[in-house]
Amino acid sequence: FTPRAADRWRPAMRGFLDQLWAPVANAGACDLVEALCRPYPAMTIATVMGAPLADAPRLHRWSNVIQKQFDPEALMTERAEIERAVEEFYAYAHALLDERRAAAGGTISLMSELLAAEADGDRLSDVECVNLVLNVLIGGVDTTQAQLAHTVRLLAEHPDQWALLRADPSLAGAAVREALRHEPITPFTARIVVQDIEHRGVTFPAGTVVLVASFAANRDGVADGERFDLTRTDGGRLVTFGAGIHYCLGANLAKAELEEAVGFLAARVASLELAGEPVFGSVNGIYGLDALPLRFTAA
Repeated sequence: FTPRAADRWRPAMRGFLDQLWAPVANAGACDLVEALCRPYPAMTIATVMGAPLADAPRLHRWSNVIQKQFDPEALMTERAEIERAVEEFYAYAHALLDERRAAAGGTISLMSELLAAEADGDRLSDVECVNLVLNVLIGGVDTTQAQLAHTVRLLAEHPDQWALLRADPSLAGAAVREALRHEPITPFTARIVVQDIEHRGVTFPAGTVVLVASFAANRDGVADGERFDLTRTDGGRLVTFGAGIHYCLGANLAKAELEEAVGFLAARVASLELAGEPVFGSVNGIYGLDALPLRFTAA
């Protein structure tokens, strides 16, 4: 999941974007969540895992359900469904692991690389492999879907920024970074203080549970932080992907997916605007969009 490793999947991402965009390219309008944002990350993760592309919808469903463990309300009301999804994925992943082991030396995938991984003569157990893949799944589907939807929403709401991107496609990375700063899809995350610390005159005793607001932190110390600006050079340090030992494992893969999608749309869509009110999801857990109605003209 280094930048270089993530880059090797970019050609596959472009192929998926081509495939998904073709049915709506000349329609002039679509729900982008349904057409692109939802299926695209699942197709990418399936390819990275070494799973059949036809299984992408199942992987998306499992990711969507298992991710609800981070939503306190859903955890209380939908626990049985969450646990059932985990059990189904475990069974699926163990079977896929057996297939990858039998096909050793075939196509490079996350499964094959985990099977080959070795440190001081020790290899990962099947349980360790499956749990690593589970974390990649739940951390790399809903999250990318949500962040892509918000990124395009922000661009549709700021036609001047869309015009900048259209004029200079190299700004795709800047557009992704600014969207990650401006509209993080993990608005809150919990941490436990392991030793007494003092921050800005406030003492946090060891054992305190702290809710960190990335939405506010990404604006801290940023001039005119409420402005969405692709040309911004004072974005500061993003906490959208976490920090330290809790920094997101798949950050480079997610950024590659987002950059490819934003650049893809900028090359094919001349004008872009909202065709109705976006349907916002809950800020608990992963904060995404359930629908993003757009009107556009093809380039």
